[in-house]
This record gives sequence, C-alpha cells and structure tokens, in this order.
Amino acid sequence: METSVRALDFSDDRLAGVLDYLAKDEEWERFEGELNGHVMGVYDLEAERVRIDTTTAKSYVNVTEDGLFQFGHSKDHRPDLPQLKISQSVLDPLGIPVTTTVVSGNCADDPLYIPEIKRVRASLGTPGFLYIGDSKMGSVATRAYIAHTGDYYLCPLSATQIQQSEREQ
Repeated sequence: METSVRALDFSDDRLAGVLDYLAKDEEWERFEGELNGHVMGVYDLEAERVRIDTTTAKSYVNVTEDGLFQFGHSKDHRPDLPQLKISQSVLDPLGIPVTTTVVSGNCADDPLYIPEIKRVRASLGTPGFLYIGDSKMGSVATRAYIAHTGDYYLCPLSATQIQQSEREQ
C-alpha cells in the first residue's frame, strides 16, 4: 500500500504530533528498527562491523534537576557549560547510523555500551557482529556481554587493564 505525502502533512501541528510519538522510547526503537531494515534492503547491505562511540554536546542552557543538560566530564574542555551525551552505533565502514541514544551529560560512557549493543541486535536482528570501540568499551562486563551473545569486539584495553610493558610487546 502506497501512502501519499502532502504539504499539509508538514504543518507544525503534524510535526509536533510525530515528535511526541517518537519521543516514546518504544516507538522510537520500533521506527529505528524498521528504518534500518529498509536501508539495509534498499542498499543491499550486509552488517558485519558496527562502531560504537560517545560524544558530548555543550550548551548555554540552564541546568534543571531532571534535564538532559548536566555538568559532567567535558570532552570539549568546557567544564563550565552543561552538556548532554550522545551514544551512537554506525555500520563500518560506511558510517550509516544504526542507533542513537541521548542521555544526561553527567552519565559515564562505560554503562552506555551494553544498552546500545542490545538495540543494535534488536534493530538488525542477527548475531555475529564485530563491535569496534574505544577503551571505554573494553570494560570486563561489556566484553563478557558481547562474547556471551555470540558477537565479537575490537577495542584497546585501558591502562588499568594492561600494563604499559605488556602493551609494548
């Protein structure tokens, strides 16, 4: 069944309704999964490698107790500004986004990887991915989860996980 799109469908009221609908996590994840399925099919893509990383976005907004913008470790070297954190997974090497999660700016990176990996699996549906990430993905819990679910990982270990002398060998 084909759906036609009219100029009226892009009115402020309609767009506000769509944003309200997609603001619900379960609806967004369903949309994200369907979109990924279409993109994979249209471009005949095979997902083998997924890169996951986090970044921050700073702002001059006021901090509210339950808001996304909070003070946290600033990757932009601006601890005076509140920020939010964005976690994203993309297909490697194309860089096509698979999942995107926005969380409070005072959240640590480490606990964001497993939920992002779960969303990738739910969205793309097949095991056997190679997840590529930075040393924050190298926590024992994250690596154990990836291995336990039939996937693979590639990431550097942090200085607390492996001695410098061992790294040089």
